[in-house]
Amino acid sequence: MRVLIKDSCQGCGTCEAAVPTVFEVNDDGTAVALKEVVPVDLEQAVREAAYECPTDSISISE
Repeated sequence: MRVLIKDSCQGCGTCEAAVPTVFEVNDDGTAVALKEVVPVDLEQAVREAAYECPTDSISISE
């Protein structure tokens, strides 16, 4: 699974709170993916973070 943060991110931090080893809100106030390829054991948590994102800014490809 690969993850990408879209430009629509507003940096609310929901993803970082859910999976801090994959997502981080940086100094400019938007989230970044710390890992482009998600470890298998974190895939479900990343899917849930994407679902919970209020701006639908997390793109996942299998």
